[in-house]
Amino acid sequence: MNSILFYDGDCGFCQRSVQFVLKHEREPVFNFAPLQGKVATKLLPVNLTQNLDTIVVYQEGKMLTESSAILFIAKNLNFPYLFLIIFKVIPTPIRDYFYRIISRNRYKFTYSRNICKIPKENVRKRFLE
Repeated sequence: MNSILFYDGDCGFCQRSVQFVLKHEREPVFNFAPLQGKVATKLLPVNLTQNLDTIVVYQEGKMLTESSAILFIAKNLNFPYLFLIIFKVIPTPIRDYFYRIISRNRYKFTYSRNICKIPKENVRKRFLE
């Protein structure tokens, strides 16, 4: 089963991050679903679907959030982004602190929240409701 990457569907920065993952994956590992969607409601605890400040990676019943999710994603990217996993040596509370700073300010990184690139057919099937 592929991992599911849950993201804030109303956030332009988050949507661009999904496009980045699609472009730089070594192989198709992720399906994508908004935290506001039906799949998230079915698979994730309520606190994660209401807290749109975190990215969630769901794989085989396990959930990774914040910097741990980012490092899992990085592990599946092409060179040179693969090397982001070096940040795993930093203790999780410190990594998550910096993650939260970026997350709280993510709307400042894009001009529009509603940026939606229409993916090609072969990629579109990887997007879940």
